[in-house]
Amino acid sequence: MISQSASTWNKVLRYVWPIAFTIVFALVGAWGEITGNTYITMVVIIAYLVVFFGIVIAIGIRSTRARLREIENYMKSTRGGAVEKLTRDDFMKAMEKDPEYASETNRFVKSQLKNLIVLMVVLIGLIILYTYVLSGPFVTLSKYLATHFNIGAALKPWFTSTVEQANLFYAYFIDYLIYFAVFFVLMYVIFRLTRTPFMTTNVQISNFPYTVTKELIIYKDAMLLDGMYLLKSPISIKSLMINEKRRFIEFELSKPLPGLPYTRIRIYYKSPRELWEESMKNLFKLEG
Repeated sequence: MISQSASTWNKVLRYVWPIAFTIVFALVGAWGEITGNTYITMVVIIAYLVVFFGIVIAIGIRSTRARLREIENYMKSTRGGAVEKLTRDDFMKAMEKDPEYASETNRFVKSQLKNLIVLMVVLIGLIILYTYVLSGPFVTLSKYLATHFNIGAALKPWFTSTVEQANLFYAYFIDYLIYFAVFFVLMYVIFRLTRTPFMTTNVQISNFPYTVTKELIIYKDAMLLDGMYLLKSPISIKSLMINEKRRFIEFELSKPLPGLPYTRIRIYYKSPRELWEESMKNLFKLEG
């Protein structure tokens, strides 16, 4: 019952908040326009951006806390001790022997930086595009809709003195709704194209592995990665690679791991095959 309630709340938080905040900001922005407080326009746009990214971050924090609670509950319930424990020193010594690691990491960092630059350029471009290009047509369309359906006559706000002024208020309201909707859709598309989590933890980076660098604790029925990600047996994977030359074990998960935007996980060790055979093998289930 508790898990179902949490799942329902997560869905509400994920899908309802964009609609609710868009309506609120559109109402405030339209009020600013109709009362002559034109500075409200930019304040509302900035506030929308702050709240937009703030809630996306809050969802990520909520997901992290849920993972930490799962780890804490597992640690309390597990009866057996650790089968194997690797530390940062173990990883670093093995990684130093991999001549390709630095170049792989540099390529990934450059691609992520490129994605970030694209995101910022689109944000700035959208604001400029709306202000100097789309604002006129949007307002014209909004005024036509408000006047054609005579919304002000049916729902006249207290701060408007005439039906015409009320229609103008709803015209600005529709204008803001269009603007924020366009922004939201563009952000969704960009986050998906750049494989960045967007109101979800299911977006996965498939072209680069998550490399364990802090700590690996292997139990009889689970693995704890960097103190943050718990993998319980049987761990279903699509593929497995043991590279003794570069000294790592790498596997691809069959199902996304909540909070981890990677499908591949890499573990460096001085003797990867020995680690696999003696401590890890029984935890995994290889598909096919």
